[in-house]
Amino acid sequence: MPLLDVEDLSVTYRLRDTEVLAVDGVSLSVEPGEVVAIVGESGSGKSTLALAVTRLLPSPPADIRARAVRFEAVDLLAASEEDLRRLRGGKIAYVFQDPASSLNPVLTIGEQLRETIERHTDTRGRDAEALAVEWLARVGIPPAQRRLGAYPHEFSGGMQQRVMIAMAMSSHPALLIADEPTSALDVTVQVQILRLLRDLQRELGLSLLLISHDLMVVRRLAHRVVVLSRGVVVESGPAEQVLRRPAHPYTRELLEARASMAWRGGATEFDG
Repeated sequence: MPLLDVEDLSVTYRLRDTEVLAVDGVSLSVEPGEVVAIVGESGSGKSTLALAVTRLLPSPPADIRARAVRFEAVDLLAASEEDLRRLRGGKIAYVFQDPASSLNPVLTIGEQLRETIERHTDTRGRDAEALAVEWLARVGIPPAQRRLGAYPHEFSGGMQQRVMIAMAMSSHPALLIADEPTSALDVTVQVQILRLLRDLQRELGLSLLLISHDLMVVRRLAHRVVVLSRGVVVESGPAEQVLRRPAHPYTRELLEARASMAWRGGATEFDG
């Protein structure tokens, strides 16, 4: 049974007298321990889809409809807000594009990590602080104990994203949804963050739903690929098959654009 199973999901934004169909009848699944990538250009509906899964989109203006959205056999569309709050940040964790906008600037890194741990696990007090130190060290932020007292502005963008990954992983989620987790970072740091995500995914065996426009990243990390264009799935399948022998013209255009970027020296090289 899939860990996440999405059937015929659509999202419509209703703004005054205008309706915009952002996601149109998307179906996908993520198996335990699997990495599934959703790819497409800006405006294709990738992020809307990622947020709609756990009803993080404000309603109104977003209207989310689906035949089913199940996580561990729980119907997420029928779940109560209380149940959803327990799942979000717990069994389902998110890492977003801009870590600076996700971190509270007036709280220390340690305070934010401890709060996350205490909210989503049974760990409290000194044990929560010890777990915070452990996760900071695990994501590559030394010396972890001393950095607990730092504020977000004292960290670089790459270090802030490492903190966000530590916060996401501290609750031992079954599914991590990473929405363009490296696009706000410079190329060298992108590679470091991607290697970290890959290593954690393999070590912990968690499922990863990766949102990305970078096909090199997708090729190195994903088991399966879902190609989205204007809210519609135009192609899906095993990553090697889709990216080496694309069947849809849109997928071929994405690959050609990526090849052109690599030729100009603007690519993200990632040794998977």
